[in-house]
Amino acid sequence: MFSATKFTPTPRKIRREKTVVSSSSSDIDKDPVYVFCRLRPLQENVDSHSCMTLLSPQEICISNESKGIRRDVFYKFKHIFTAYASQTEIFDHIGYPLLTDLLKGKNGLLFAYGVTGSGKTYTLTGDHNNPGLIPMCIDTLFNSIGDLQTPKFIIKSDRMNGFEIQTEEDASMDRLAENRSKNMGNVKKLNREKFFINNGKMIPVFNENNAFAVFISYIEIYNNNVYDLLDESNNGKTLQNKILREDPNCNMYVNGVVEVEVKTAQEAFELFIIGQKRKKMAYTSLNSESSRSHSVFNIRIAQLEKLPVNADGKPIIPEKNLLTVSQLRVVDLAGSERSSRTQNTGARLREASAINNSLMNLRTCLEVLRENQRTKTNKVVPYRDSRLTYLFKNYFEGDGSVQMIVCVNPSVNDLEENLHVMKFAEMTQGVKVLKSEPRCIPISTSKKVISKRNGTPAKINKKTLFSLTPEIPMFKFDFNQRDECKSSIDNLLGVLKHLKSESSTSELDKINKELRKRLVDIDNHRVLDKAENRNLKQLLQREQTKNANFETKINQIETKYGNLSEKYKESQEIIRSLHNTVNEKDLKLNQHLLEKEHIKQKHALANEKKDQELQDKLKKQRGHFTAEIFAKEIKLKKAREALDSEVIVNPENIRESENIPPLSTPKKPSSSDCYKRNGGYTPRRRSKSCDEVWLEHNSIKPVPLGTVLQPSMKKRKSVTKLTKASDVTNPKQSKYCLLAQEQDTDGEIETKLYKGDILPTTGGGAQVIFNDVERLRQQSPTSNGK
Repeated sequence: MFSATKFTPTPRKIRREKTVVSSSSSDIDKDPVYVFCRLRPLQENVDSHSCMTLLSPQEICISNESKGIRRDVFYKFKHIFTAYASQTEIFDHIGYPLLTDLLKGKNGLLFAYGVTGSGKTYTLTGDHNNPGLIPMCIDTLFNSIGDLQTPKFIIKSDRMNGFEIQTEEDASMDRLAENRSKNMGNVKKLNREKFFINNGKMIPVFNENNAFAVFISYIEIYNNNVYDLLDESNNGKTLQNKILREDPNCNMYVNGVVEVEVKTAQEAFELFIIGQKRKKMAYTSLNSESSRSHSVFNIRIAQLEKLPVNADGKPIIPEKNLLTVSQLRVVDLAGSERSSRTQNTGARLREASAINNSLMNLRTCLEVLRENQRTKTNKVVPYRDSRLTYLFKNYFEGDGSVQMIVCVNPSVNDLEENLHVMKFAEMTQGVKVLKSEPRCIPISTSKKVISKRNGTPAKINKKTLFSLTPEIPMFKFDFNQRDECKSSIDNLLGVLKHLKSESSTSELDKINKELRKRLVDIDNHRVLDKAENRNLKQLLQREQTKNANFETKINQIETKYGNLSEKYKESQEIIRSLHNTVNEKDLKLNQHLLEKEHIKQKHALANEKKDQELQDKLKKQRGHFTAEIFAKEIKLKKAREALDSEVIVNPENIRESENIPPLSTPKKPSSSDCYKRNGGYTPRRRSKSCDEVWLEHNSIKPVPLGTVLQPSMKKRKSVTKLTKASDVTNPKQSKYCLLAQEQDTDGEIETKLYKGDILPTTGGGAQVIFNDVERLRQQSPTSNGK
């Protein structure tokens, strides 16, 4: 239990860098770490089905299905609270026993552990209409002690884990200074939010002759630094980092922490709400108000025997008294989380790393403790690796009971995290701590001892003044009266003869024994300190040797690093020059490829243009052929009608009626232009009449082929575009020739001449009837083409 006063310190043990727990104590003198479990209700439309099944109030089953194989894991707890458990039920099982031990003078430590968003903060804090464990503990505590409280500032905290006992005059001066500062507005106005608690529970006080003083403190451990949430010295600025220290009784405390004495539950609620608003909270993907630090709410009670009152009703501090100090610490651990689920970055990621490291160190300490207890070994417990474990190391060494409530979200989405939490809870239950007993500290004081020094109450001394001689009475010597002076001298001699009395001798022997004992203890400590110093010197020499070796290695490594840096620079230059060469070659290749691609695109565009022109020409020719066929069908129809009417009609009359010019009698071709076949004459394909006039239609500029054979038309009229009807209806023109060029299948240019006759129509126009196509192309004599 934490000591309560700043008395003369008793001889203390040698401080070790890391604390170990002896395994020699019997298990009868130990209590296990009680672990409770609370299940959070599943959220609608967010959480999936539950992966947990409650078998009994002490046992739960977790079902894990992987690759079609179902595995059930069973875990046992001190008690399991279902999703329908109320805050009052949790207080009855956990808070009420802790408060009972607190009033008995025993210390208590309660952890709330779980993943982010599992309900730890709600279990400890709750809300205004449904308060949690901490508000209910405060309300029950003040319901129990009632009027059994000391006047304010009679017991005063020295902010170094100790207390001072003040006289009524000093306490009244402190109360007056507090009221004056409140009236002047120097004290920040407290928040007036309230918790609505109607349980009305009380704990019977075991010793009604004691008076109680309740002190509240609130700290947080953020990024492995300790901050005081009730510190008003910075005027709302950034909180200052506090350091951890050991008091003379080897108990850990936060140096300079603010401990506020409260007399009502409402005052404690206001301080608790102020600390809650100063905690580090942030939004994460798993929890909109996630705690980013470990918070520790501390309730400290100092019990003092009731002070007698004088005639004025003011308490009188006796010369001897007993002071009992106990405290209850409730720790809201930050939730363990994985960055793969929270997607934290930046400051949130650094906070999560610090949280996970501290929780991992807590688990390591508990594992070492359990191994020491099971195997009867004495391994070093690494409390100092984290502020969290270093602050509570006294509890694991038997300075109070340790309990834990594990909050779990039974959703199957949190299955993996829940398995880790359950394994940690199972391991924690295997740790046992020594049973703690209340310790009363004797106080001896006197009104003369309590004084004012520079405005600060003096500390109470443990020992009163002591005299080695009995009290000598006062003698009055009157040398004018010899008889009276002689009798006074005789009386003084008689008193001096009895200086060495039995009482003084026994008291002197007692003091000599105590002094000898202290000297022996001091000598033992001196020997131990000397041995420890010798060991430390040896360690220092080893470390110095290691440092010298490391420095030599560092110099060698730096030399190698310099050489490698030079080689690296040279290789970088070579690589850079090679990259430049490769880039130049790539640039040339790209330019060549671009030119080729550009030429291909030009040829493709030219071919597309030619194809389009040919298609347009073919469409026009199809139109002409269709018109000619239609005209012939009309003539045939009329001829059939004439035949059907069996009327002989003169062809000349038909021509006259249709305004068709008479057909000229064809001349007999000459022997040079004709050849006889089947008893008649057939004109040659390339024969030309001297009277024929050709209409040469060149829609494109022909490309000269360089061949011997060339188109030959003596009488011709060349046009590039038929813009006027007179170009075709000219009676002097009887032949039509359309000139076109295209590539054949072998890629060679081929010239085509589409030849036809120009015939007049009945409407006074003219039509072209195509009757021949001439092709002119070059061909290799060795090719296989026909």
